[in-house]
Amino acid sequence: MSNDLRAMLRNLLKSGTDSNPALNSLLEDYARYHFVLVGFAGAFVVGFLLLGVFSLRRVLKSPMTDARRWTFERRTYLFFGLTSLFLAMAMAFIVGVNLLNALDPRPGFSGTLSGIGSPSPGTPRAELHEAFATWLQSGSTERPVLVQDSIDERLAWQRPKAIVCGLLLVGLVAAGTRIWSTLIQRSRVRAATGRDRLLLAAGIGNAMVCLLLMIMVIANTQASLAPLGLTLVNG
Repeated sequence: MSNDLRAMLRNLLKSGTDSNPALNSLLEDYARYHFVLVGFAGAFVVGFLLLGVFSLRRVLKSPMTDARRWTFERRTYLFFGLTSLFLAMAMAFIVGVNLLNALDPRPGFSGTLSGIGSPSPGTPRAELHEAFATWLQSGSTERPVLVQDSIDERLAWQRPKAIVCGLLLVGLVAAGTRIWSTLIQRSRVRAATGRDRLLLAAGIGNAMVCLLLMIMVIANTQASLAPLGLTLVNG
């Protein structure tokens, strides 16, 4: 059935039809999935640009000592400035690519069909594929019960995960800001101690975890707002 489902979807896409409600729902879901990424990635682009400009301006304004031009404070701001600008450019590229998929979903959606897989007959995944195939053939605007139940099951854990990741990201960004502010303030008055080095390691780890959480927030929000295509591909 998986091969038949893939063939059915490919044939419908090649035909260019826009009168099949099931296919239209899948394409709308795919477009929404990418629009969500465009929105979140665009917001992060703005955030990284602001952080980059702020950090580079602080490099110029940071105090210098007689012994060292590149103090800890200046090096920290330079690192955050350059890294933020690099991440802003990378996220801007992601925005552009996903905007194309959002505006014209058919080519991109066609490329995802190979991921549908071939479940064994009689398994829950095979039954789900059968439900999708029946829906595509029926011309009904209503999703089959099995498809909707699978979506509801996915959202039951996907939505809380998106919320938890979002709250963790906000909290860790606040904690990271406090850590780096403390390190910079201490570097102005004395040499680094063992406790400062531990705090520095915590700050670096915090930044890495924040980047990971950023990705998780985007991915889980996409899956929460556009679950139909993911249910088709992943069950």
